[in-house]
Amino acid sequence: MLSILKKMKTLKSVRQQPGIFLGIMILTLIVGDIQIPYYLTHPDAIRAVYGNLPAWYPLYAVAGLASNLAIIIGMWRLKKWAVYLLVIYFASKVPTEFFMFHPAQQAATIVATTVGAGLWFWAIYRKWPDFQGGFLLDSRKRLSVD
Repeated sequence: MLSILKKMKTLKSVRQQPGIFLGIMILTLIVGDIQIPYYLTHPDAIRAVYGNLPAWYPLYAVAGLASNLAIIIGMWRLKKWAVYLLVIYFASKVPTEFFMFHPAQQAATIVATTVGAGLWFWAIYRKWPDFQGGFLLDSRKRLSVD
């Protein structure tokens, strides 16, 4: 009986890991976030890629970086709040980029955002049963189960 319980606990801990596809999506978010500090410290580089950006772009980029760091941590820990934050991120990204970029660049950025959102939500859909609720609730459950 004890060996069965150990196997069940091992199986449960394996299920509560992000998995390969979701792990790859987290890695792509990390790689994408690495460019934000570079572009903020080298404004000429971002102008070469995107043209003239509004004066509020640095604030938008820092807010995006902060939300992405929270999303990365939450996704790695399989937290539902990270999924909700990701939904808010994508919902705000499309209209912001629509107003921020030149019309010639809008189609490509909106298509890339839509494809990225689709891949994220597919990765999340596959692991959704393993996602857990909030902050304190999960730690209380762990204390009472262990």
